[in-house]
Amino acid sequence: MESTERQPSGGDSLALRYDPSRRVMLRFKLRASAPEDLEALRYARRAMIREERTRGLEWEEPSMEDPTFTANEVRWFALTSQAAWCRQKIAELVERANRAVEELRKLEHC
Repeated sequence: MESTERQPSGGDSLALRYDPSRRVMLRFKLRASAPEDLEALRYARRAMIREERTRGLEWEEPSMEDPTFTANEVRWFALTSQAAWCRQKIAELVERANRAVEELRKLEHC
């Protein structure tokens, strides 16, 4: 689940126009049923950061180093223009973490 908080940048905070220089706080709720779920999430994030450093970031691409992680949520303070990219990266992170958990469980049953 995601919730978005708009961060006013001064002036008219009720403006309805799209301003790519404004920042938003993206919040993604995490549900981990076991400690290995959080470890898989940390592992996937470290892998994504290594990949970013290897290939470099595209223009205005947000880095996986930017969000703040807790046991229950991810908070990402980003430019409005980066919000879709942040959502894609979180989706990829969750997919990678879920695959890692599946692999760990397969190894435990062997």
